[in-house]
Amino acid sequence: MAGLKHLPLPAASGVRADGTTWISLGDPAKPPHMQFDGPICAKAAAEIARTLNVAPLAAKALLAVRAACRDPDTDTALPSAVGEAVETALAAMGERS
Repeated sequence: MAGLKHLPLPAASGVRADGTTWISLGDPAKPPHMQFDGPICAKAAAEIARTLNVAPLAAKALLAVRAACRDPDTDTALPSAVGEAVETALAAMGERS
C-alpha cells in the first residue's frame, strides 16, 4: 500500500510510569524503528496504533473488492455509491486504479 510503505509495522502504544503516552512503529530491536511521544491520552495512542496496523489489511480487502467488481467473469455487483466509496477509501490510502 503506497500510504504505509515507509512506516514500519506493527504499531504499539502504551503509558509510562510517569503517565506520558507513546506510540512505537516497528520492532525496537530491529531498525527501522520509530517512536512518538505524547499523544493526548492512552486511548488516542491505542486508536492511532490500531488504525496503522489495520490499514494494510483494509487496503488489501478493498483492492480485492474492486478487482472482483471489475472482473467480467464474476457475479459481483455493488451499487455505484458503494463502488465510489471503495475508490475514495483506496485513494485516501494512496492506491490508484
